[in-house]
Amino acid sequence: MAPSDKRALKPRPPVEAEDENTGSRSVRRALDILELVLKHNQPVTVAQIIAELAIPKSTAYELVRTLSDGDYLEPSGKGSGLFLGRRLFELGMAYRGHVDLLRDGSRIAEELRDETGETVQLSVLENDLMMVLFKEEGVRPLRIISKIGSRVPVNWAAAGRLLVSDMDDKALTSLLTATNRQSPTGRAILDVKKLIAQIRKFRRQGYASELNETNEHAGCVAAPVIDGSGRCIAALSIVAPEQRLARPNRDQLIAAVIAAAEKLSRRLG
Repeated sequence: MAPSDKRALKPRPPVEAEDENTGSRSVRRALDILELVLKHNQPVTVAQIIAELAIPKSTAYELVRTLSDGDYLEPSGKGSGLFLGRRLFELGMAYRGHVDLLRDGSRIAEELRDETGETVQLSVLENDLMMVLFKEEGVRPLRIISKIGSRVPVNWAAAGRLLVSDMDDKALTSLLTATNRQSPTGRAILDVKKLIAQIRKFRRQGYASELNETNEHAGCVAAPVIDGSGRCIAALSIVAPEQRLARPNRDQLIAAVIAAAEKLSRRLG
């Protein structure tokens, strides 16, 4: 066997052995390839990539293969050129959906605040916690203050329980077991089976509520924001002092938050 063949059979060092600079350079080069295709707005060849980006030939072929395996690049069907792949389209649609959620959600949250006078929040699931994406501060006396970007366990909030309502029992059990924490008031539900039953009930009836579970003398009502596939991607909630969550005012707030969430769901398709 020729010496060159022996070198070719040498095992590559494990990924963990790559230093940080090497890994960062590979990521940067992969992004450069995608940006090059985007700039040309037409299929490019590996030879073009090598020439225009000054990437070593072996590195270019390896990066192109990795990007193609992940559907970030795909053959154009004309010659040997490569164009942006299906996965990038999916990422773009996800980004667009997020932008639409922020744009349309902020308008509807403002309308809901003006209608009720109460603080309105839009929340999403972020790393298994409920995160307040944005809010409209209430205008009524004795209002509840909340912070954008704050994260709490899903068992603390009505909105949080809606955000995980599409999960099956096995996934829910795993998430709740890992993230359940007792709330500052000491009244949050910690029993996983009870929580799952409550989550199913909330999703069936189309709204969720909690009182004094997270904050003393305060609570909220929430409704799910549903995307075109029928999944809950966010939750709108009205946060108010407990005296304004008594009937009949509570029923009016529930009707208002459901209508607002349905309006946002329709806008998102």
